Amino acid sequence: MEKMGTLGVLTYQISLKTFGIMIDHLLREANKQNYQLLLKVASNRISLNSLEDQILQIQQLIARGVDGLLIHTWGDEEESVRILNAVRGRVPVVTFFYPTPNLSGIVLDFVSDFYGATEHLIELGHERIGFIGPDGNETSLISAKAKGYLLAMRNYGLTHQFLSSRNIQTEGGYRESKELGDQFTALVCRDDYTAIGVCRGLWESGIRIPDDVAVVGNGDIEVAAYLTPALTTLATPYEAIARAVMDLMLEQLEAQAEPRQVILKSRLVVRESCGANQSEK
Repeated sequence: MEKMGTLGVLTYQISLKTFGIMIDHLLREANKQNYQLLLKVASNRISLNSLEDQILQIQQLIARGVDGLLIHTWGDEEESVRILNAVRGRVPVVTFFYPTPNLSGIVLDFVSDFYGATEHLIELGHERIGFIGPDGNETSLISAKAKGYLLAMRNYGLTHQFLSSRNIQTEGGYRESKELGDQFTALVCRDDYTAIGVCRGLWESGIRIPDDVAVVGNGDIEVAAYLTPALTTLATPYEAIARAVMDLMLEQLEAQAEPRQVILKSRLVVRESCGANQSEK
């Protein structure tokens, strides 16, 4: 029997189901190629200590003798250089989610995804559309979702407004929604967890979805289809990401190929929360 290889996986968040789904798909694809995965978790807060922790976790995985590294990126501008300096060419690296120059990786086109989600709401007749998530700081890769929203609003001559969620999970969306009143007729949320909190907060405030406010999420977690109303959301292509990650890793391991970035897009799943007269599960 052929000996199994080992790939190190470094992520920064395993508490949310979306990340668990991603790791599960990576496990499946790695197993198909006769690789096992060794998982490490770095701090999920971008600070000096967490940056050092990411470097430490990379070094520890290399010390364990892994054949390659799969790194779930944070999205800060210095990340690519930080990874390259930590690895120093000892093993091949493939990243996923955010761009990493000079490294092979899978990039989710959040700008295009959130442009499309915002445009969908505009085409439904909405003009007062808010965004709940990180703001549109043009120097931050993490704000790519907000940039997509911003571009759509500008292209259609509409006024944008960012509502920076203090907590990326459900509570942040809930608290933000309780303070909105009738400012908006539609909301684009950074993820489904935020959207679920928003829906609850709006309901408690007597605001009807989608009659008064349309809501769109991101991630298409399982519960999204079973909310009342069912949540319109961007479906992350987890299976395609995992397959492309392994393809890039095999390129590095077998042919020492030049680094390249593969761009993937999410699919808008239109359900009831946006007010469109169609349902898709």
